[in-house]
Amino acid sequence: MNVDFTCSCQMKTDLENSADVFSFFEENYSLPAIADNLDTLSPKELRCACCLMGVALVALSQKKTIWERLKNMGLGSKE
Repeated sequence: MNVDFTCSCQMKTDLENSADVFSFFEENYSLPAIADNLDTLSPKELRCACCLMGVALVALSQKKTIWERLKNMGLGSKE
């Protein structure tokens, strides 16, 4: 499923501007609350949750790991 996360809601904008994806969810969109209430969420709420999760996964996949940053600084080489 190819989904383009093109909605422009404030929650998505705040997530994209957040320095820490995990803290954002902890403060604004409780993952346990979503999981515990999946059967009661409306289709719109489920769509929003999926969109936010997708945006978060894309952001996390594009972040450099600590090892990549160290390597780029020359600290990870064995020379």
